[in-house]
Amino acid sequence: MLLLSTSPGARGGATALAAGEATFPRMGAELAAAYSLPSFYDNFSAYGIKNPDISSQLKQAVSAFEKAIS
Repeated sequence: MLLLSTSPGARGGATALAAGEATFPRMGAELAAAYSLPSFYDNFSAYGIKNPDISSQLKQAVSAFEKAIS
């Protein structure tokens, strides 16, 4: 499972993400990666994630997920 969250705030839905990370494995999910996009309206546009560092973090999470399912 690739767990993603975001919110308008700087924490990027960290509370919801932490709840998912704690809950889903207890339900049998295999958590491969988790990613939180902070400050959605500042960091995302119609063209994708604006900040290259934040974009790189998402790519790393997706890569970990792809490795887990292959």
